[in-house]
Order: sequence, then C-alpha cells, then structure tokens
Amino acid sequence: MSPYLNLAALNGSAVAALNGTEITATNAELDAFALACDSKNEISTTVRRLASLGPIERAKEARSAAKQFGVPVAAIDAAVKDLRSETADSKGQGRPLELPVIEPWPKPVNGADLLGDICDAVKRYLVLPDGSAETLGLWTAHTHAFNSFGHSPRLAITSPEKGCGKTTTLDIVGELVARPLPTSNATTAAIFRTIEKAMPTLLIDEADTFLRDNEELRGILNAGHRRGGQIIRTVGDDHEPRQFSTWAPAAIAMIGRLPDTLEDRSVSIALRRRKSTERVEQFRGDRCPDLNVLARKTARWVTDNERTLASADPSTGLLVNRAADNWRPLLAIADLAGGHWPTLARKVAEAAETAKQDQSRRTMVLIDIRNFFAARPEFNRVRSAELADALGTMENRPWSEWRNGKPITPAALARLLAPFGIAPGTHRDGEYTFKGYLLSDFVEAFESYLSDETVTPPQPNIGGLCDGSQTVTLDRDVTVSKSQKPNNHGHCDAVTLSEGIDPDDWTFHLDGGEP
Repeated sequence: MSPYLNLAALNGSAVAALNGTEITATNAELDAFALACDSKNEISTTVRRLASLGPIERAKEARSAAKQFGVPVAAIDAAVKDLRSETADSKGQGRPLELPVIEPWPKPVNGADLLGDICDAVKRYLVLPDGSAETLGLWTAHTHAFNSFGHSPRLAITSPEKGCGKTTTLDIVGELVARPLPTSNATTAAIFRTIEKAMPTLLIDEADTFLRDNEELRGILNAGHRRGGQIIRTVGDDHEPRQFSTWAPAAIAMIGRLPDTLEDRSVSIALRRRKSTERVEQFRGDRCPDLNVLARKTARWVTDNERTLASADPSTGLLVNRAADNWRPLLAIADLAGGHWPTLARKVAEAAETAKQDQSRRTMVLIDIRNFFAARPEFNRVRSAELADALGTMENRPWSEWRNGKPITPAALARLLAPFGIAPGTHRDGEYTFKGYLLSDFVEAFESYLSDETVTPPQPNIGGLCDGSQTVTLDRDVTVSKSQKPNNHGHCDAVTLSEGIDPDDWTFHLDGGEP
C-alpha cells in the first residue's frame, strides 16, 4: 500500500502528528497509524451520539459501545459526561450570558462636546422635561466609570401612565451605557448572580409589575447603590455561605413612583405623554449608529480620564446626605468635562432634588400637618382620627386614596410618622382623654425636614359663620340640649352635647383650656 494513499486517508491533525515521518515510515507503520486514527474517530463519533441520547437509551448503548472498543462502561460514561459539560451551558437551558463589548473611539474626545452631543441625540427621540437630557447624559457616562466612584445612583424613569416613552428611554439608554443588560420581571437570584459574574448595567423595565411587592429585590438594588455592596447566600448541598456583589449601575422604568428607599437612591427622569403637536424621530434600535458612536466616544473619554475621576471630590453645593451621594459621580464627570457643564449640572441637580423633596410622602405629610396647625393657631392638639380625616379631604394629595382607593387611616398615618419618632399618645384634657398628637410632637421634625417656604398661611372659613380656626365639631348630627363652655369669639353659638352621646365620638381640637 502506498504511503501517499494512507496519508490521504488521514485527517489534518493526524498528518501533523506524523511530524514528517511519512518520508521514513514503513507502509505497515503508516497503516497502523491510520487504523488508530480511524478507531479514535469512531470512538469520538460514538461518544457524541451517546451524549445526544436520553439517560435510558444512553445507558443501554453504553454497554455495547464499551464491549466494542474493549473498555469499561465507566470509561464510556466518563467520556460522555466530559463531552456534555464542554458543549452544554446552564444545563442546556437558555443562552449563555453575553454582554456587548464597546470598543473605545480611536481618537481622544472632548468631554463637554461629548455630553452635549448625547443631550442632542436623546432629544431627537424623546420629549423630556428640563434638565432630563443632561441627567441622562451624565448618568450614562457614569456607567462607564462607576468603579471610580463610591456610589452609583439608580436612574428612575417614571411616568404617571403608560404610553409616555419609558421603554423607549430605556432602549436609548441601553445604546449608551457600558455592558447593558435589558431585563423585565427579574428574579432576585438572577440579579445578584448576574452582577457577581458580569457587573452589567441593569436596565429593568415594567418594574411596577413586580418591584413593589418584592422586598428582597428592592434590598439588592438598594445595596448596589454603594460600592462594596453585597449580600450573603448559602449555596450547594452543604449550604456554604458565599458573598455576592450587588455593586452595579441600574436604570429602572415604571409607572408611578419608585419605592421610597429606591427613590432616595436615585436621580430621576419624570416623563409625560407626548402631545400631538410635539414631533420626534421614531427610535429604531437597529438603526442608531449615532448612539453607538457616542457610546464608543464615552468609553474612550472615560478610559483616558479614569484616574482623574477616581480622585475627584466635587463640591455638592446645597446638596447634602443621600442627595450629595447620588450626584457626586455625575458632578465629577461634569467638572472634568468643563465648559458650561459644572454650573449646568449643579443647577439641574438642585432643581431635581428640590422637586424630589416636595414629592416625598413623608415630607408631604409633615407639610400638611404643619399647615393644619398653622390654620388653627389657638389649638395645640388633635385626635388621630380627626387628623386622618382632615388629610383625607385634601385635594391633589395622596391621602384621599391611600390604599385601595380609600382615605388614609389613623393607623396608616401613625406608620407614616413613625420614622420621625412621632407616635400618637393618650392625652387628658380636663375630665376626658383622647388618642392623638400634640403640636409639640412635631416641632423637631418640622425644624429638621421642612423649610420656611413649605408653610401655607392659614385660610379663613369661607362660610363666614366661624373663623378659620374654629373646628369644634361633632362626628354626627346631635340635638344639643346641655350647654358647654360658650365660644368667646362670638361668631358661633355655644356647643352643647345631647345626653347619651359618648365623649369619644367627639371630633375636636382644644387649646389646653377646659372643655
């Protein structure tokens, strides 16, 4: 047999393995080598076929294969197991996690021009409130450098109703950020394992459908706001404790407001539905090369300036505490970009935080309670039920539809005030006791959380029969028959109480005098 015929029968790896021995090897040696290669190829083919079978069929055919090749069944099983582990991913389910890799722009980039170009680009596709385009530009840039900072603010993309462009905004953000990972209805385990493995920028859409009732997931997103954030979970059959990082940027789109703890860790974009007269380009994710270029330029600018950003300590001006933590990375980027960006970024930040403070429900309830007392300067106490009722009648406030369309209750009000250290107490006024609050209970919270501008002046009673401060009322109609202390202001008749009415049914404010 000609050696050249044998060589032609061998595959490329076999020829390479000969290392030129075709010149000196005998025909018998070459034939033996070819037979060995054929046998090896046959074994490989058999193993691949067995790996594709179900467990029962594989067990049956493994015995005959072992007998055919003169090896133990265990050797066949081991070969099949090795092949399946090499070719399978996540037990054959889904697809491997792949995040886009952004190739930095080949030339140096001017930071101020870059941020301006990002703002112009997003405005082509979106109608945004003042300052929102700048917030988006700064936030997307921070995702490329978030490891240089101590905090990574969540980006809250919210709207009062559907059809306001939240998903489109999230899609545009996904074209600009580093390692974008779009996801909806994500589980807690998927989130922290993905962060541990890939440190992506999480783009969480439709969060209103699952986030409010998922306390564990909210905890993951809250912990990821701070560098070094992590959780501990047990893994494996022996329940070994393991640490999982939660440190990653996250943008969250939802109808309504984020839960309070997440909102406190966020910079916000509040969208509204576009008017018919407002024109923008339709966003097409497969046709946005301009955004891809901006992402590459951002990657290059961050790469060139990463050390400077890591050592930055920007002034946060009027921003303090959590608000300062949220905006510090974005202000560092604005300062380094230069131009008008340092001033503009601080203007946007202060306006955004002022709006957020005004919208905080706890701050809102303090404002409304202080206005409640301010309209009644001679009273310094109030029953819990009456305060809840008064809040529930306010227009353009959340108290009238607090839960399931029903007004806020005294118990719900107590829970809302508890973080301020304010709780209803049992107080005595003359011979009667009542469950409620004293004005003095609120003084410290008013001073700590409210500015002077948040007080609405007392309003007069429009009916004209009683002045705005007279709020002594009955919960139900009664026949007055027994006179109480008369009203010295002279505008109202004396208030009397019919016999048989429980004093606890009164709704009243008192100024500390006798009833």
